[in-house]
Amino acid sequence: MASEVFYSPRCAVRWCNLIHARPQLDDSKPHAWTCELLLEPKTNPSHALFLERLESIFNEAHGTKKRRSDKGVPWKPDKDNSAIIVVKFKTQQFVRDDGTTAPGPRIIDAKKNAWDGAAIGNGSELMLSFTTYAWERPEGTGLSLQPKAAQVLHLVPREERDATEGFEEQEGYAVGQVDAFVDEFADEAPF
Repeated sequence: MASEVFYSPRCAVRWCNLIHARPQLDDSKPHAWTCELLLEPKTNPSHALFLERLESIFNEAHGTKKRRSDKGVPWKPDKDNSAIIVVKFKTQQFVRDDGTTAPGPRIIDAKKNAWDGAAIGNGSELMLSFTTYAWERPEGTGLSLQPKAAQVLHLVPREERDATEGFEEQEGYAVGQVDAFVDEFADEAPF
């Protein structure tokens, strides 16, 4: 039986890593796709309804009496602004029995065209489709939200800046410059 697919409302995004563009340093580990949606339930009724739906999904899976794990609820108030609720989505890359890997979430633009591969920066707005995975461990119960697709409604391109831009030229070592060798053990007797 297929998992039920849910949809988020239009939300601003923070830390959107839904594109598998860069090779990983360690190919033995599966890739993970992650995204954080920023909800404003006090000012946006669709955001408030979405949070109520997430609570309902959690309660349907676990009931209301079971203890929730500290990491079991993927929506929490933002550390810097308690009016914003951060909802975290994450899914691991699935490796099939034949060794091939399943693709990540499918991404489309506002007109349902295939995504061009541009990195999605903070402040972009999108809607996500996702499935849920309810789990139970000794520390309590939890719910994972697994992104399946995203529709980018407003793109804020991710800035790829050179991290060395803020430095100025200084006196000191330059590549190719060789300082005189100093043997700090020259005065000691050999073994």
